[in-house]
Amino acid sequence: MRSIVGNLRDITKFREAEEVKSTFISIISHELRTPVALIKGYVGTLRREDAQWDPAVVRDSLAVIEEEADHLAQLIDDLLDASRLQAGGMTLQRSDVALDQLAARLVERFRTQTARHEFVVEFPRDFPVVLADEERMTQVLSNLISNAVKYSPEGGRITLRGQVQPSEVIVSVADQGPGIPAQDAPRVFDRFFRSSAVSRRTKGAGLGLFLAKSVVEAHGGRIWIDPPAEPGARISFSLPRS
Repeated sequence: MRSIVGNLRDITKFREAEEVKSTFISIISHELRTPVALIKGYVGTLRREDAQWDPAVVRDSLAVIEEEADHLAQLIDDLLDASRLQAGGMTLQRSDVALDQLAARLVERFRTQTARHEFVVEFPRDFPVVLADEERMTQVLSNLISNAVKYSPEGGRITLRGQVQPSEVIVSVADQGPGIPAQDAPRVFDRFFRSSAVSRRTKGAGLGLFLAKSVVEAHGGRIWIDPPAEPGARISFSLPRS
């Protein structure tokens, strides 16, 4: 009688790690190299000694260089934050934060970046102050507003709305773009996930919503996609009241 000894291992985690590694390499090879190539190309063109550039051309070229440098810096910051989160290294510096005022300030900043979108900020009077890390909450709202602009390229209204509940406050950011495909909704907060429906038309590493979710949950809150009641997408998050 023969006996057989089998050694079984669950390789699910290994497969997931390999998938994350593959996605990360893809991001490095595309999302980071693209702005570097553009910056290098424009600088090389402007430095040509055999050409006299019109001031308007120089100004437009420098604007592209600045935009791509900002994009590159944001990608690097997001990758570093994702790495810190993976290592459990998020530290919150809590203080009293007025989310209604923070939303209004960020909207003024975004108004200078797009002429196609109308921004609306709707918060109740005397919206409660919350105990939160203002820099991190700025990151959350900036990511949500940036996504709303990015994924409604034809323009339309972007609405930031606040609600007050007995034990929490809720902030939502809504756009009038094509919305989030139903099959993508369960994964939009995953690290490196980008919807195939829009990934070819927009820049990004698929880290914005992952970071937003991590920050909100570190504050004891939650974040979710609201069911579509009208054209577009609406993402909401809650924070405990102080």
